[in-house]
Amino acid sequence: MGKARAIFEGSAGMVTQRNVPDYGYLYTTSLVQAPDIAVGDLRTLPDGREYRYAKSAAACLSCQGCEFTTTGLVAYTAFAVSAAVGVQEVTVPAATHALQAKDALRGGYVIIWAADGSVQFRGIVGNDATAADVAFKIRLDAGLTNAVVAATSAIELYENPYAALQTAADPTKAVAGVPAAAVAAASTYFWVQTKGPVFVNPAATVTGNEGVGCMWRHDGSLDAVATAIGGTVPDTDTTQYAGYRIEGSADGNGPLFMLT
Repeated sequence: MGKARAIFEGSAGMVTQRNVPDYGYLYTTSLVQAPDIAVGDLRTLPDGREYRYAKSAAACLSCQGCEFTTTGLVAYTAFAVSAAVGVQEVTVPAATHALQAKDALRGGYVIIWAADGSVQFRGIVGNDATAADVAFKIRLDAGLTNAVVAATSAIELYENPYAALQTAADPTKAVAGVPAAAVAAASTYFWVQTKGPVFVNPAATVTGNEGVGCMWRHDGSLDAVATAIGGTVPDTDTTQYAGYRIEGSADGNGPLFMLT
């Protein structure tokens, strides 16, 4: 149906030595998309670790956070084609945008604005192939609750955010998580950990009582919250909370870190 899937590994049945699942696939990378797995699909392990299937925009280190690089495909633009209540397909109007392969936008999002300012927010489950800057059709994960009216309704369209990740370098971009395995180049499929115990490179501040909670730094490493909000190096710290130390520190073992 084009919707992201969530798999909870080991969630059913009695666990024995013979049927404990092998999580090795989480630590592989490939230039070819895995069969039956879509970018954005979720895997959850029994200890709380969560992973999203992703695609790289550039190389990604496995010990530092990787950042979202998408910026939005179509800016606020008035519809040219109306759509009735209940419909799950709308026509994106001609606007400035890059060419897109069929279903490349699966896992993305749309905001549909009405003339009165009300909003419908939907996920994208598929799209027609399109050349740059022309109108094209997308399919939604649920029907419209308000009709789209040409000229008075408008749309903003966002790509799947997990389809273009790279090692963090820009403090204005949000961090998606930590790659489960190192990624050598762009257009590589891999799993990115978004939650649970993991190792992330710490700054020297990640120690003692002030270094329990951490913020992401510009390069995907960690800094103590006290340092980040103190603004001592505002060009290298972000305001995005990363999580907290479970055990260890920058001047000891690890740390073993809990992504939240």
